[in-house]
Amino acid sequence: MELIAGGNLTLNHADLELTIQAQIPTGIEFDCTAYLLDEQTQKVRGDHDMVFYGQPQTPNGSVILKSNNQFKINTQLIDPNIKKIVICTTLNEPHTFNVLPAFKLQLHSQNQLIAQAMVQTQSRSEKALILAEVYRHNGIWKFRFIDQGFNGGLQPLAEHFGVEIDSKPKPPPLNLSKINLSKTNSKINLSKKGQSFGKIAVNLNWNKGASKQKTFFQKLTRSDSIDLDLGAMIEFQDGGIDLVQALGKSFGHLNSKPYILLDQDDRTGSSLNGENLQINGDHWDKIKRVLIYTYIYEGVAKWTETDAKVTIRLPQQPEIEVALTDGNHLTCCGIVQLQNINGEIQATREVHYFKDQEQLDKFYQFGFRWRKGTKD
Repeated sequence: MELIAGGNLTLNHADLELTIQAQIPTGIEFDCTAYLLDEQTQKVRGDHDMVFYGQPQTPNGSVILKSNNQFKINTQLIDPNIKKIVICTTLNEPHTFNVLPAFKLQLHSQNQLIAQAMVQTQSRSEKALILAEVYRHNGIWKFRFIDQGFNGGLQPLAEHFGVEIDSKPKPPPLNLSKINLSKTNSKINLSKKGQSFGKIAVNLNWNKGASKQKTFFQKLTRSDSIDLDLGAMIEFQDGGIDLVQALGKSFGHLNSKPYILLDQDDRTGSSLNGENLQINGDHWDKIKRVLIYTYIYEGVAKWTETDAKVTIRLPQQPEIEVALTDGNHLTCCGIVQLQNINGEIQATREVHYFKDQEQLDKFYQFGFRWRKGTKD
């Protein structure tokens, strides 16, 4: 049976399998979620009434997410207080569904295809879709194709169905001596306070990993430990170039070229101090530009989960902070560029994402020769 939006059918068997068949472009996260709604409130009763990638089944196995796009539902196991199971899908920021080709829902029972429906995406401007529902009407379980857009991503959608998310990150205290480089305030020039800039400290810090007892919000954001590394690409006034990063054990030197030193490789984020670069500001006149970047050596490539930020500290200067507020599947990020402009330091927020350091290098035109390497 081919269903259009609003179309429904009676379910004659308890065992169901709903498959969402979609072609997902690179860099897009396509997450499917099921919400079990209480008959009286039409909301979930708690976290256990939500099935998604971080919690792939209900406690009694009535709804199981077999993969990221396939649900198994057994209506005989559904709690009597539950009247409806709503199936939804969301995309990661900032994508909306018009970036996807049209996709198909298929409903099987007893190994037989009993219904299918097409989801058109060309004119979609939403980040979430309510696809379908399995619901009980007059004691009989039925299936309905919904195909309804929802503005907002996974978190607003979960809150719409009654999920309480009480672990939202709190904003840091205001620091009047700190300059936050953002998309709208992306550049600052710093002048020498004496004969030189002195030691320039660049710190990378990020999420230290989730606890074993995750809150719902931690499950929702997939907050897991990752290995995030700090690096720098350097171009000198004489045209030479150099690279500082843990990969390849290129830790640099402070008092000779490249005048930049990486002090450690924090594999898990367990170090309270994160990873640090030191730039010898006494030799700033020899440097044309420095690109500060980071890359994910191991772990999930979703930057919004890292809470990563780079802080740059100079003597007698305000701190400069750049946060990695965007996120996608690309594993390398050019964060901030320091340029020598008439002897001053011009710091520019970049926050551009790339497949790897080689693609980063090509974009910023340093001209390194690359080969595969490891840190061991």
